[in-house]
Amino acid sequence: MAVFPDRSVHSPVVRWESGRSVCDYVGMRSELRDILDQEGFVSTARHPHLARAVEYCVSRGTLVKLIGSSYALAGREPTFDVRIAAARAARPNSVFVRDTSARLSWWPTLPVDAIQLAEAARRAGGKGYKVERREVPPELKVWTGQHFITAPALSVLDLTDTLGGNAIDEALRRKAVTILGLRRALSLTSGRRGNGERARLLRESREQPWSYLEREAHIRLRRARIGGWFANHRVAVGWKTYFVDVALPEHNLAVELDGWEHHGSHDSFISDRIRWNDLTIAGWTLLNFTAATIGNLVPTLRQAMALKRSGKTAARRGRSC
Repeated sequence: MAVFPDRSVHSPVVRWESGRSVCDYVGMRSELRDILDQEGFVSTARHPHLARAVEYCVSRGTLVKLIGSSYALAGREPTFDVRIAAARAARPNSVFVRDTSARLSWWPTLPVDAIQLAEAARRAGGKGYKVERREVPPELKVWTGQHFITAPALSVLDLTDTLGGNAIDEALRRKAVTILGLRRALSLTSGRRGNGERARLLRESREQPWSYLEREAHIRLRRARIGGWFANHRVAVGWKTYFVDVALPEHNLAVELDGWEHHGSHDSFISDRIRWNDLTIAGWTLLNFTAATIGNLVPTLRQAMALKRSGKTAARRGRSC
């Protein structure tokens, strides 16, 4: 038997759609409405005494299932946090994985289209959720105090499925992982489909690039067999410290790889000029490349290295005279 709204507290508001009445938010039981206001969803697992009221409102189209025993108001798009809480209430032993895990730990601005969960046995997820059958090794499972997520290293490896090497670059730039930690996570999840590509990306990342352009530069330098370079090289200029994207200290050559996403603001424009001036005064020669000019990296660098060598030779001759 359906449980109707508590008329002793709130008068039900009934409207008609396609010849049938629809349970309205205002006409809900006050307790149910308060929970929806405070939490954004209601869990019949946590509030079993409301199960019949929830069932009634679902049948009338006012509530919709999110996942498992968690429900939300129809027509109101749940936020990321509400979807997380709803999943936590419905599937407390599940592990948040992939993009979802990354956003909950080391990449808070990462867009997430659907909440991703891993479970030992696959169950239906619901709209806005993706559930995969997968065992997460205990060493790569983290309890946050509220829910389980994958360790940052595993979430990075998962993200390479969709973002490729950019996922590794971003995590290294944010100092969320180390190459050693990524290799360990890969070894703990041996046998997974796609591990060959993940291993290749890790080999490319051995110099720890912080962006796509840096990764591309490293690949080109290795293919050209140019040695003596260091990625994200620390340079102290007076009381300031700079990190050069690619440095050849023997020649005092600094390669700067400029992407608009990191250098496109007015403040970045100003700070870059100050940085370049400081490095130049300190004796460094700067070479700048963008995505459009990265193809010139190797020939330009070879020319600059040759000029530096010839300059040193001339200086030695001058001293010997």
